[in-house]
Amino acid sequence: MDATAAAAGTVQTARTVIKAGDHVIIRMPSSNTKIVCIRADSTVSLGKFGSFSANALIGHTYGHTFEILQGGEIQPHHQPGFDTADITSANNQTIVDDPRSQKLSFEEIERLKKQSLLGTVSSSEIISSLTANNEAFAHKTEFSKSKYIRRKQSKFNKSFVPLETTAYNLCDFFFSVNAQKTRGIRVDTLAQMLAQANVYAGARVLAVDDGQGLLVGALLTRVLSGCVLGVHDGDVANYDVLRYVNEPLDSRLKTLAWGKLHYQLPPFAEPELQPGANENDVLGRARRLRGHQRLADSLAELRAGGFDALVVSTRYAARGVVARLLPYLGLSRMVVVYDQCREPLTEVFAWMRESLAFVNVQLSEGWLREYQ
Repeated sequence: MDATAAAAGTVQTARTVIKAGDHVIIRMPSSNTKIVCIRADSTVSLGKFGSFSANALIGHTYGHTFEILQGGEIQPHHQPGFDTADITSANNQTIVDDPRSQKLSFEEIERLKKQSLLGTVSSSEIISSLTANNEAFAHKTEFSKSKYIRRKQSKFNKSFVPLETTAYNLCDFFFSVNAQKTRGIRVDTLAQMLAQANVYAGARVLAVDDGQGLLVGALLTRVLSGCVLGVHDGDVANYDVLRYVNEPLDSRLKTLAWGKLHYQLPPFAEPELQPGANENDVLGRARRLRGHQRLADSLAELRAGGFDALVVSTRYAARGVVARLLPYLGLSRMVVVYDQCREPLTEVFAWMRESLAFVNVQLSEGWLREYQ
């Protein structure tokens, strides 16, 4: 759920080829997903679905289905769908759910599973054995056969699909794995926030993201020649989600702690090191100088004002957050506030409606019903 109000370039192309060092979302036959880093000369383990060499995946494109072969090799694998089923006059009227219709014993099936883990028997051979020894399979409709085969594929297939760590895929991944990490933002909610904030390629966006960087990362995918200034707690921003993004973001991302909003930064007064200084002293001074410069750049960006949007997802009172950052927003610019609960939004909604600083204040539902 979010509240929106209006305060009184370049086209991005998706990276399609997997490179060494990339983070990849792996979707397994069970529909479970995990994030792995594709490091050269390493092995990626998928538990009961097997393991493969990372080198075998480097250079391939995202979105294809791959089957794990013996020895850690992989090959493209075709996933059959319902479109391959033929329309026949068969029906399931006479089929009874009877476990005795499967002629393979439990011990024989377990033996096939162990052979599959060793790589001596492929998953397709196991599924063929199960269907050939199932008396009821021949009497099923083609669509029922496809559903049966898909269930067995999700159980026995040693295949996976590598997905790019886009904003959509990362949002969907964390919502299913650990929704509280990103404050329960779904993909439809994230899409609404980006659209309502009117984020474009050259925009300058002010963001408050307590969801470990998911919202900031999504903004950076839209802002290609502008910048995103993230206001955060503590001395260092906790944008953990950004480490899974496979592109440099430092040039467009600036961060600033809440306690530094009105900070008057003195010049960097540390003296030059004397000749013969050790390596630790040299590296330490260079690190402190970079930190001073980053803080100076962030303060200059904030005090330039005229931001094109303010996007907020915070665990604090949204009214106070918006009121404190509103002076830095340009006129007729968008303010978008997200929260998991209705009560914080109704409070900021009522305040915006009464204030003369906002027009066209709306309170909307963030979850959209899927098309059926």
